[in-house]
Amino acid sequence: MSADPPSPAPDQEPTPAPVSSFPVEPNAEELSAHRAKRTFWQRLGGEGLTISLIIHLILIIIAAIWVISTVTDSIKKDPDSFSTGQGGGAAGDRAKQFKTRVQPKNPKTLAKNAARITSKSPNAAISLPDLPASSVATLTSGMMSGGSSKGFGGGSGGGIGSGLGVGRGNGKNFVSLFGAKMGTNGLVGTFYDLKQTPAHKETECAPQSGIGPYREAVKEFFQSGWSPIKFVKYYKAPEPLIAGQLFIPSRSANAAPEAYGVEKEVKPSRWVVHYKGVVEVPQSIPFRFVGTGDDWLLVRWDKKIALDDGYERFVVGGDGNYKDFKQTVTKEFVLDRTPGGLHRMKAGPWINETKGKKVPIEIAIGETPGGVFDVYLAIEVATSSQRVKGEFVGEGTLKLFRVNTEPLPKEIENPGRKLTIDMQAEGWIFKTVPAAGAAR
Repeated sequence: MSADPPSPAPDQEPTPAPVSSFPVEPNAEELSAHRAKRTFWQRLGGEGLTISLIIHLILIIIAAIWVISTVTDSIKKDPDSFSTGQGGGAAGDRAKQFKTRVQPKNPKTLAKNAARITSKSPNAAISLPDLPASSVATLTSGMMSGGSSKGFGGGSGGGIGSGLGVGRGNGKNFVSLFGAKMGTNGLVGTFYDLKQTPAHKETECAPQSGIGPYREAVKEFFQSGWSPIKFVKYYKAPEPLIAGQLFIPSRSANAAPEAYGVEKEVKPSRWVVHYKGVVEVPQSIPFRFVGTGDDWLLVRWDKKIALDDGYERFVVGGDGNYKDFKQTVTKEFVLDRTPGGLHRMKAGPWINETKGKKVPIEIAIGETPGGVFDVYLAIEVATSSQRVKGEFVGEGTLKLFRVNTEPLPKEIENPGRKLTIDMQAEGWIFKTVPAAGAAR
């Protein structure tokens, strides 16, 4: 029988049980209390998601800065690139840039004269003047200035500027009592200023004492057969006007330079306007021109003087002896003119032509000292082609001399209280035709 183990000494502590190396699992109550303290965001793993988003945001900002810097450098304007010029309001300055380089064309290839516009139809009603030749310097200048232009913003389209006519304004044709710039048939009028040369230097007609030389120059023009060569040494307006009638009530002599667009270069005195064309006779009934001018008016029909009247006369004297027609005319028509003016219109010789005949006609008007200007031109028609005591008998009333059917300016619808004129002249419009059809 074994002996009982010895009892520990009274002063010896009992040896504690060994502690396990594994954590002691909390009991259920402690675990439940710990989980109750965690938020919903924490239970979803929000801490990691937040850190991830912050990192990605930093990366996006860095990438955006790099992209913007790269794009900005790439759109810097190449001196040889050009803008589309498209609209778009404020985006006009950000118009697309193309790297296509502008290849300058050889100006010599662009300096050829423009082809003349002609018509193959023998019945064409208008003859266009030659287009002016373009110089190499002009073309080069235009190319250089045009290549550097930018697009205009706004996005509303439409033309730039209001313009002024032939048109000068809003795309419409510029029309005055002296004629229109385009878009009509009629007599082509050329404006000359005898006070200056084409280089704007004064001539012998410029000073106040130049009235005498002016009259001599005009007389030489008529004596030369109305040759424009006589005026080649004087200033000529750049553009002609096309007139459908010549009936200009009293106004400032500056009206002519203004109508031709040269009022800044030409003072309103000692100028001449020469109208020219070919017309078709509307009826086989005799007619005659009736008119006057301040300062003067002359009509040349088929190279014969058919009317010369005004304050001044250059071919036919006050006796009314028209040598080309072998007629002396004294007939006058009362005209309600401005105070101090010639209150009458003088008649020219009777003209007897066949309907449909094409005849060249020229009209010249002018102003000598300046001040007030006017001109009136009409026709009187005979009652028949039969003569009475060797003379044709006129209707006693007048018709406006017209060469087209365009609407008349408002200013000439009522010519005066004492002067009865048929302004529509129905059946008596001398329509203009190409010069090739003129009588020889």
